[in-house]
Amino acid sequence: MIPFFRKIRYRLAKDNQFFKYSRYAIGEILLVVIGILIALQINQWNDNRIKRNLEVEFLMEIKDNLLKDKAQIDQVLKFNKKKEVTIQTIMYSFEKARTDAFDLNTFSQHMGVLGSYEHFLPNRTAFDNLLDTESVSLISNNDLRTLLSKYYKFDFMSGTQETVSYRARSFAETASSHLTTKESINRMYGVILDLKSSTNTQIQKDENIITSMVYMSVVMSYQNELMTNTLADVNLNLDLIETHTVKKK
Repeated sequence: MIPFFRKIRYRLAKDNQFFKYSRYAIGEILLVVIGILIALQINQWNDNRIKRNLEVEFLMEIKDNLLKDKAQIDQVLKFNKKKEVTIQTIMYSFEKARTDAFDLNTFSQHMGVLGSYEHFLPNRTAFDNLLDTESVSLISNNDLRTLLSKYYKFDFMSGTQETVSYRARSFAETASSHLTTKESINRMYGVILDLKSSTNTQIQKDENIITSMVYMSVVMSYQNELMTNTLADVNLNLDLIETHTVKKK
């Protein structure tokens, strides 16, 4: 066997074909290597394209959620403004009741606002989908990824907003003792009980009622500040999303 290969090598060397075949073989190897590199590059480009499309898709969903957050913040601020006006109106009516009779029915008509509150809770469906699929890393902009994570980690339901709901409920409970009168029970149940009359109300002199309304005004101002700061964060995230997705398209 060995002599056989020696003869082939001798013949190739004699005819100067060895170098021809060597160059041909090297050329073939280079073509194969180049083909592999091109294939890898195409696969990498395709993977990047898929990731880029997924990133844009997720960000568009987050953008939609953030726009809903803006509308919700606006709703909270509008309600708080309406409630503050209502509290001011009641305070004026209390002041007037120092010389004139106080109309409890007018007060009861405002209870729908006074005893209510608005909370803000972010729409986080899109971001939670990112978390569930462990795809947060798809957001290639570091600043945007950090801001979104900070925004959705904030606990909006504790602190200020928790106090807002507590104060509204506390006020409603305190006011109910004044609104439970002979006339209100008769309207509701058709019976006459030995209760105080609405014409003899002293709600305008109840320090707990007045203090409760003051507290509601104070905590609403804190909530308004929170909403204003949150709105700034929402707008910043929206601007970054817009800039980033335009670059990706």
